[in-house]
Amino acid sequence: MKLLIIGGNGMAGHLFVRYFQQVMTGMDVVYTTRMGDATGLSLQLDATDALAVEALVRQVKPDVILNAVGVLNQDAESHPLKAYQVNGLLPHWLRHVADTIGARVIHISSDCVFSGLRGKYTEDDVPEGTSVYARSKALGEERGNGGGHLTIRTSIIGPEIRQGGIGLLKWFLEQQGTVNGYARVYWNGVTTLELAKAAAYAISHPEIGGLVNLTAAEMVSKLELLQLFQDAFEHDGVSIVSDERIFLDRTLVSTRSDWGYQAQGYVPMLAELAAWMKQG
Repeated sequence: MKLLIIGGNGMAGHLFVRYFQQVMTGMDVVYTTRMGDATGLSLQLDATDALAVEALVRQVKPDVILNAVGVLNQDAESHPLKAYQVNGLLPHWLRHVADTIGARVIHISSDCVFSGLRGKYTEDDVPEGTSVYARSKALGEERGNGGGHLTIRTSIIGPEIRQGGIGLLKWFLEQQGTVNGYARVYWNGVTTLELAKAAAYAISHPEIGGLVNLTAAEMVSKLELLQLFQDAFEHDGVSIVSDERIFLDRTLVSTRSDWGYQAQGYVPMLAELAAWMKQG
């Protein structure tokens, strides 16, 4: 089987590359980055160029396309056209091109499509986030049965390889002294390693299409999440102080009876990620 990973140096994408190269035997892994590299290990791709995307997909001829590229948060607000191109239109273009060569697209979406005013959002809830990031990510999601294509909606934490990464784990591990942990911001996302395992499950179940929410086996506050980080990564030089000023609940619930992957709780999930990161 040939797997094409779009966005192979992002927070999720770089871990996908390593996971599918090292763990999934018998899989031919090809991946893209915006600049490519001198070694030729990654293919250069401007994800805003629809013709280049189509040409690359036809050149690679993958069985599965795993789309992990995205324009995030503040960058989306600063560059809305790019956000709508990459987050909103690219997933549909990939599905269109994939249909012409008999390939399947697995696209990664975000809990940020929701406002966070109430939490426990299901696959049937209509996204009502108002930011450019929220609206553009919602546009890219697959609805209905997806024709075999799948959108995995989740929220992720994990290591990063790019300079300027904005992820919570990277931020926390760089801190010293006192940091605030939001006691009323709730989360039930997964590590990027857990997401890779879920993507592998999805690849092995081509009958699953449409949209699925991927969650951990429990819900925590961001305060509790930082405390879990501290224990799992032995980052003892930080004092975490409870902050109750902000309320936000973008927790997800999966109602899909055909989705059999069950993510772990946070203690084993983070321990597994810490061990993975130590292996380099």
